[in-house]
Formats: sequence, structure tokens, C-alpha cells
Amino acid sequence: MDIILTESQYRKILSESYKDKIKNNLSKIHNFTKKVVSDSLRQLNLDFRFLLSYGAGIGALLTPVYDYLSNNFQGLTEEQIAGLSIMAIAVVFFEGKDLKRETDKLKEMGLSDELIDAVNYAEKLKTKLKSMLKLLGMSIHRVSNIVSYSFLIPILSILIGVVTKYGMDSEQFNTFVESLLTSGLIAVTGVSVRDILFKAAEMIELKKSN
Repeated sequence: MDIILTESQYRKILSESYKDKIKNNLSKIHNFTKKVVSDSLRQLNLDFRFLLSYGAGIGALLTPVYDYLSNNFQGLTEEQIAGLSIMAIAVVFFEGKDLKRETDKLKEMGLSDELIDAVNYAEKLKTKLKSMLKLLGMSIHRVSNIVSYSFLIPILSILIGVVTKYGMDSEQFNTFVESLLTSGLIAVTGVSVRDILFKAAEMIELKKSN
């Protein structure tokens, strides 16, 4: 038996699909962050729970650093990788924070070289993110503010797909934006999120037309 959907039913299903995809992506990253923070606190006594206030943004930075260390330092434990990843992000993106105690602790564990490598990798991430945000017309006056917009990394491919297929004037794009705003995992105001997504969408459409 064939089931025929009305246009409104189809739009609703499509909207729910976007919401689920965005929620799953951001929730997965946020849960990963909570695990890394918990591991470093429990095993190494490194307390970085303040990072959780940045929602999925901090996880979007932690994930590539964590993966980099896992692939390049085979002898490290999960807890050591967690501690090094968080320290690298804190050193690079929260320059004003006093991290001497935490840094000394990792040095005492013989992880100085690994920390330097992780920090260098995080610096490269910062440079790429600053370039991307500048391209989108964002003026970042404090390095720590970059973290708030890092949520763009895991959702960029979804954004490109929506804009390329439907355009930024479509209901699908509006649903995409609203899904992000209601996810509860973004540490940026709704106005700022809309501005940066519309700017990104404009650039995607311009590139598509060219």
C-alpha cells in the first residue's frame, strides 16, 4: 500500500530529521567533553569543569586535539590524553588563566613534550578558526570567544548541504537555524548565531552560483 504525504507532512518530517541530526551531533560532542573533563579530574586532579559552560563549542576543539594525541602518542593512557587535550585548549584559548599548577603536574608526570606538541596543534586550530570567523565578518577581540563559535565545525557540513540543496530562503534553512538555537548546547546569543549562519549561507550560495 502506497502512503502519500501532504506537503506539510513532508516538511514536518524533514524538519524533525534536521533537528535530530543537529541534536545528535552536538549532544555527542558535548557528552565527549563531559567524559574528558571527568577523566582528567578523577585521574589527574585537573579541574576544568568551567569549560562545560561553552557547550558543544569546547568539544569541537577538544575532539581533534584528543584524536591527534591518540594517533601520535601510542603509549598514553586515556586519562593522560584527556588531561593533555584540555590543558592544550586552556593554554591556547584561555591565555589569561593561571595554569601553572596544572602545567607543573603534567611536567612531573613526564609529559612536557606531549603537552608542547598538543599546544602547537591547538595553536594551528586557533589560526584556522580565526581565519574562518574573519571570513564570516566576525571580529574576535578575546581569544576565548573563539571557543563559543567552534560549534560551527561539526555542523558546517549539514549547513552546506541545506543551503546547497534548498537555499537560504527556504523553510529547511530556517528549520536548521531554529534547531541550533533550541539545542541548548550553544554558548552564543541567538542574534549572533543567526548573523553568523546567514553570513555563512550567503557565502555558500555565492560560491554555488559561481
